[in-house]
Amino acid sequence: METSPNAVLRFWFHDCRPHQWFRRNADFDALVLRRFGKLTCSALKGELSQWEQNATGALALVLMMDQFTRQIWRNEPRAFSGDVHALRLTRQAIADGWLDAEPEQVRRQFWLMPMLHSEEIEVIEGAISLLERWSDPATVAVACRNKTLIQRFGRYPQRNAALGRPSSHEELVFLKDWRSHGKQKRCQLHACDQCSRQGPIHYRVKTAAQPSWQFACPSCWINLQHHPGYQYGGTRKANRRERQR
Repeated sequence: METSPNAVLRFWFHDCRPHQWFRRNADFDALVLRRFGKLTCSALKGELSQWEQNATGALALVLMMDQFTRQIWRNEPRAFSGDVHALRLTRQAIADGWLDAEPEQVRRQFWLMPMLHSEEIEVIEGAISLLERWSDPATVAVACRNKTLIQRFGRYPQRNAALGRPSSHEELVFLKDWRSHGKQKRCQLHACDQCSRQGPIHYRVKTAAQPSWQFACPSCWINLQHHPGYQYGGTRKANRRERQR
């Protein structure tokens, strides 16, 4: 069993690819469970409180309680059982200057992710202003969509089934459209292995630093062309018939 904060951070930010973080994938869920299931349970029980004393340990706790829980217990109430604790650690990171001192954008993004997951409108609004400063436009757009949902429903309807909450008629209509849109989007778009953004065209590339073939969106592809060992392996396009709909 992995038992250190650095093991958690290394797994998430170095061993994983960005597209794995937010996709539903049973194999990836099983991997997180196998490597970090027991440690995540310990975190939820408060047995790793000593990790809260520094930024490295606290960020590892945020990942376990705000991200790993969603993989380990997908579609179960326990998927959200660490949200309150994770949000408290995010606020601690802001107050103690850990967020300001973090040089990597992707880590700042996950420091702030518990705010995006909140069902409190004030928290979401606070997240938007922080993400505009510390993250990227794609993550800000997600936060704005979350704010719209909270303003409309007062909660995330996508969680209702897992939490055993009855859905209103309006929520049921929304969920039907949301699922349909999600399926259509998955058919039409691919995700970039570099930045995780989706789009109809990606380029198969590898470099000396990333020797395995990966797919890059047009923006990332332009940058990768200048990296040592760059090789081009073809273009992947979404199904033309789907794109013409």
